[in-house]
Amino acid sequence: MRTLLAAALVLIAACDIAPDSPGASDKADYRPQEAGTVDHALCLLGFTAVPLRTTTGTGHHLVEVSLNGRPGLFVLDTGANVSVVEDDHVAAFGLAGSDGRQRGMALGGAVAARQAPVESLALGGVSIRQRHIAVADLGRLVQVLGPLAGGTVHGLIGQDVLNEHRAVIDMDRPLLYLIEEDREPAPVPGDRCAAPGEDENANSSESR
Repeated sequence: MRTLLAAALVLIAACDIAPDSPGASDKADYRPQEAGTVDHALCLLGFTAVPLRTTTGTGHHLVEVSLNGRPGLFVLDTGANVSVVEDDHVAAFGLAGSDGRQRGMALGGAVAARQAPVESLALGGVSIRQRHIAVADLGRLVQVLGPLAGGTVHGLIGQDVLNEHRAVIDMDRPLLYLIEEDREPAPVPGDRCAAPGEDENANSSESR
């Protein structure tokens, strides 16, 4: 079962750069204040960018997570329908008793998992609307990726979070764009994405 899970997972990676987001890629050239860029367009629709990390050799993408106020490193997995904490790390994140075992949760295969209540979850500086997270034995997935990531991999972020926050993923740089508020992408005030001093200059010109 562990081998099946590790082999079947489909892993990819993808405003403001979210504050307090360690692990930013050296490749990231984020330009939300430059008109005509994808960054600027997404910023104007209310997206916030979260930097991703890339594993050495394999190209898997990982994101810095705060779960119940405790830091962790999670794989970004668009092939998983739910986000999961590795069973071995439940106590480290202060997760309480589970809400019962569930069957047939699609984590690259049929595996049994249970759900634990969550007090808080954040990706970078973006608060995630998540009241529960699945707990399962991810086996070789975390064992293999941990050394490649230069640290411990604690779980994975799946479609539940990505869909809820309208995720857009830039795989090359890499960046993960999320809308923090519970709303559709929609225009935000232009000064949110303006270069420093840009609005003051515009207002000054208008007053003349």
